[in-house]
Amino acid sequence: MKLFFSKHLTPMKRFYFTYFIIIAATVLLIINIYNLDFNNINNGPFSGIISNILIIIAMILTMRDIKKRDSKN
Repeated sequence: MKLFFSKHLTPMKRFYFTYFIIIAATVLLIINIYNLDFNNINNGPFSGIISNILIIIAMILTMRDIKKRDSKN
């Protein structure tokens, strides 16, 4: 699967872009956990927490794919 920015960015810039996304998702994850109401756990922002975790996992897999493509070339 080709990324939408694959033609315009060098592999190193793509790698830095994935780091930026991971850092941004981690900051948002911390904010969502901070805003979680532990006294009333039923009204928590679970979708925000889960989506941030999925974004981090997707970016880690993207980084592995970029490394794999660079090692082939």
